[in-house]
Amino acid sequence: MIAGPVPLDGLDAVPWADLAHAYGSAADVPAILRALARPGPDPEREERLDELDSAIHHQGGAVYSAGAAALPFLLELAAAPGLPLRAAIVELLGRFAALPNDMCEPWSSDEHALSCRAALVAGHDLLVALLDDTDPAVRAAVADLLWEYARWSPRAQDAARALADRDAVEPDLAMRVSLRMAGARAAAGARASGSPSAAPLTAAVRRLIKAVGRDADALTLARLAAARRLDPAAATWRDLLDAALAPATPHHAYPAWRADGAHLATALCALCGDDPAARLDVVRALIGHERPRVRTGALQAAGDAMLRRRSAVPALVPLIGAALEDPEPENRARAADLLAAAGDAGAAFDDRLAAALDDPHRPAALRAAWALARHGDVRAVPALTHALDHEEDDGFGPSAHYGGNFYWFTRPPLREALEACAPAHGPLLVPALRSALARCLTGQRPADGAATAPVDLPRLHLLCDALAACGPAAAEALPELAALLDAGHPRLACTVIEVLGPAAGHCRPRLERAARTALAASSAGPSTHRTANSSAVSATSPTRPRPPGPVDHCLAALTVARTRFAVDGDEAALLRTVDEVLTSTAVLCQGVEEAHGRPRSAAAASAIRETAALASAMARCLAALEPGAGASRMRRPEQWLRATEWRWRSHESVAVARAHRRVTGDSGLALQVYRHVLKIRPGAACSPIELAALRGLTDLGPEAQALAPLLRAYRDRDERLCDGGGWRGMALDEEARGLAAAALSAGAR
Repeated sequence: MIAGPVPLDGLDAVPWADLAHAYGSAADVPAILRALARPGPDPEREERLDELDSAIHHQGGAVYSAGAAALPFLLELAAAPGLPLRAAIVELLGRFAALPNDMCEPWSSDEHALSCRAALVAGHDLLVALLDDTDPAVRAAVADLLWEYARWSPRAQDAARALADRDAVEPDLAMRVSLRMAGARAAAGARASGSPSAAPLTAAVRRLIKAVGRDADALTLARLAAARRLDPAAATWRDLLDAALAPATPHHAYPAWRADGAHLATALCALCGDDPAARLDVVRALIGHERPRVRTGALQAAGDAMLRRRSAVPALVPLIGAALEDPEPENRARAADLLAAAGDAGAAFDDRLAAALDDPHRPAALRAAWALARHGDVRAVPALTHALDHEEDDGFGPSAHYGGNFYWFTRPPLREALEACAPAHGPLLVPALRSALARCLTGQRPADGAATAPVDLPRLHLLCDALAACGPAAAEALPELAALLDAGHPRLACTVIEVLGPAAGHCRPRLERAARTALAASSAGPSTHRTANSSAVSATSPTRPRPPGPVDHCLAALTVARTRFAVDGDEAALLRTVDEVLTSTAVLCQGVEEAHGRPRSAAAASAIRETAALASAMARCLAALEPGAGASRMRRPEQWLRATEWRWRSHESVAVARAHRRVTGDSGLALQVYRHVLKIRPGAACSPIELAALRGLTDLGPEAQALAPLLRAYRDRDERLCDGGGWRGMALDEEARGLAAAALSAGAR
């Protein structure tokens, strides 16, 4: 143990109060560093280090002035023998060492980022010396740090040589495995970025690959994995798999074998790089493995493969379907989840999924119901109606979006399950939706009828979206929809009433009243109008959203007017509402932007969003009329669209472009917007905005041929254009492919 606190010389000489971290002033950093420097037990030590980590590193991507100033002191703490949490401190330093490999300009040339790199280079000898530390956790952490550091350091050759030299004397087998595998990742990364450190890093890794001697059999997988990183032809997927499963491979030394092999398939797939065939072969080989957790990992790898490439779905669905009968409950649940994500391709197993509704493992039964709902199978209906009547912690969950390029296994979303099943089985779902809507309006819980407050708006959105998906069958819920109109939520009620059209004729008086109320409120407005030149904003908080402003009321009036037109076809009434909104918003919609679309203030940014919403809502109203009927009133939405090219990749721009073509008959502007939205950029993802543009193209008929190359790319590519890390990304991509095919087909006629 060290005798006393680490001195941290010079700590008080740093003007910490003038520096910043993620949460503001860095005046609190010295106290945290001193607390970490004190030896002996401290129950709050880990919490203090986490606090410092989140403040000065904060998920990476930026370097704060406090981070650059703290690094020399963290290096001193890392080098203090016997000090608790030294390995964790080295790991924090390692995150700073990795930042230059991930940061882009201009951030990577920021003065604080440069200062961080300089501090790490100044600590080079100290870090290398830690490779000989008596604590194996410290040695492992500093080895990982040095590989990342060597990718950009001017002393890359020294660092790489020290890492390769360490292998000869290192007693810990897990670290020797890591030296090879982490080194190969670093060398491959340096090559890909064109770094001058690629040569010394590659040379060091080749030394490690060739080193046989002691533990040769135990290191076979590490050597093959490193060799493949440097040269894909150096080892096949079968070589890697055989080495991973070999009796001589010690599971404790390989991260791929953590959790009893749950990470094995994904680790081997990662080593296969961009070889989709090899990835599929790994999944095929492991999805029936004798170890349950290895099979669990293979299902994860199957989801990852399906998320990356369309061709993986037909190749893997039969294997996934067989896993519905896996003796391991978690694997059955994962198989059902993946069959839901596979969409129509998974429907071949609907009978097995229906049998799984009685699975004693509730997550498996729930995901079987989700899969059946996604396939439009009537056997999902009882589970969905049960979910509407019983809100359960382990039941269906809310809609959620997960990024990333790997498959997320999450609670099935009730909204999407209802929307998928409703078109075919609306009459069976509407009674339960009506009951849920009535309870939501009265603020009652289904279990005991006790009143709660306030009205659950997310729940109302879910129920209205589901009712709209039921189509004509939703007419049964008109009493509840009328109550929703009277309760002050006209836009939600209109979601369903517009779908019903003339069948909702008796709602006309309520719609007229709702439109008048909204227009009157827009004229009265709050005492402070939000305009581009106004710095006044309503007092809000996370628990108290801002009250509706004039534009919000105008949007409500336009939505109600469009819905009323769908019900009674009164063109004059619709145009009167549009004219009133055009008049009342003329002042609000002027001067909201600076050059290049840069808002002058938060108020200006809000005004820009409101103007976009108004343009979109007006255009959608006019598009409901016969072509040409609203041409003169289309000028303002058109002017907004032409003046805001920087906003073309937005729902509002696509809606205005589609409406403009419908109203004027001129497809030129729409094609410009669609081309801008659909242009496939490196790393781009397909989102609902691209889907809206593709839907617009299906309206153009032969004129869609102008974008035929883009449409063929959406239709024919095997790589997914997905915006999400789970079922949603696959569903968006499949919908994009279907819409592109439809647009091409329409254009060919």
